[in-house]
Amino acid sequence: MILVASLALLVVSVCSLAIGTYPIGLADILSGNLSETERSVLLSLRAPRLLAALAAGACFGVAGAAMQSLFRNALAEPGLLGVPTAAALGAALSLVFISSSVSFSLWPGALIGAGVAMFALLALVQRQHHGATAQLLLMGVALNAACAAGLALVTSLATEAQLRTLAFWMLGSFSNQSWGAVIAMCTASLLAIVMLFRDARSLGALALGERTAKTLGVSLRGLRARVAIACAFAVAIVTAFCGSIAFVGLAGPHIARLLVGAQPSRVLPLAAVIGALLCVIADVLARGLASPAELPVGAITSFIGVPILVALVVNSARLKAERA
Repeated sequence: MILVASLALLVVSVCSLAIGTYPIGLADILSGNLSETERSVLLSLRAPRLLAALAAGACFGVAGAAMQSLFRNALAEPGLLGVPTAAALGAALSLVFISSSVSFSLWPGALIGAGVAMFALLALVQRQHHGATAQLLLMGVALNAACAAGLALVTSLATEAQLRTLAFWMLGSFSNQSWGAVIAMCTASLLAIVMLFRDARSLGALALGERTAKTLGVSLRGLRARVAIACAFAVAIVTAFCGSIAFVGLAGPHIARLLVGAQPSRVLPLAAVIGALLCVIADVLARGLASPAELPVGAITSFIGVPILVALVVNSARLKAERA
C-alpha cells in the first residue's frame, strides 16, 4: 500500500508542476527542455509550492496518526493540542497591532503563538507523572478554547482588509512560498517524522494499555513528551507558513488504518504519504477550479477527505458484517 500510494503521489506531483495559469507540458518537464520563462515559473513558483504541500501533508498525516495512538482515540488530530489555534491568534495579533504587511506579520506572529503553546504543553508534560495523557488532552482543549476566544476579540478590532488576509491565511494556502520557508517546513517535517517513527513500537505497546506498556519497558512520561513536542513543533512550523490545513491530520491516519491495520509502524509511514497526496491534490484543485482566482486549500482538503473516509468506513463495516 505504501508503494502504491507513493507512485500515486509521484504522478500527482509531476502533474502539479505542469498545471496552472501558465501550463507547461509534461514531456518538457520530464525531458528538461524548458524555455527561460517555463524554468522561472517552475523553480520560483511551482516547485516551492509543491514541496510545501508535500511537507505539510506528510507532517499533518504522521502527526495525526501519532496523536491517535498516543491518546488511543480515533478522533484525535494535530489541532487537539491547540497549536494551530495558538498560531492563528499570534498571526492575528501581529497583523492587527504590529504590522499590516503580510510578509512581516503573519508567519512570525503565527510562529511565536505556536511556540508559546508548545512550551506550555512541554511544561505540563514534564511536571505531571500520573494521568498526564488525560491532562495533556484537557490542556489542549483549554488552549483551543482560550485562543479561539482571543482570536474572536482580535478579529473584532481588525479592518476589512486585515480580516480578508487573515481569513484566507487561516483556510490554508501553499502560494507565495519562499525557498527559505520551504526548507524550514521540510526540515521540521522530516525531524518530526524521524522522531515519531522511532517511537512507533512504543506507541504500539501503548495501544495495549498503559500498564502493559510499562511492563514492556516503555517510559510513558518520555513517550508523551517526545510525541507531543514532535507533533507540536512540526505543526507549528507548517501552520505558520501555510495556515491551517483542515482534515488531513484526521483523514490521513484513518485511511491508512483502514488499509493496513492499526499497527503504528505501518500506519505512520502510510499516513504521511496519504497526507502528502491529499495536500498535493487539493493544491492542484485550488489552483485549477477557479483559475486565475485561487480557492482555499483547507476547504478543498475537507471536500476530498470526507467522501473518501466515509466510503472506506462504510466499506470496512460492510466487510466485517459479511465475515460475521
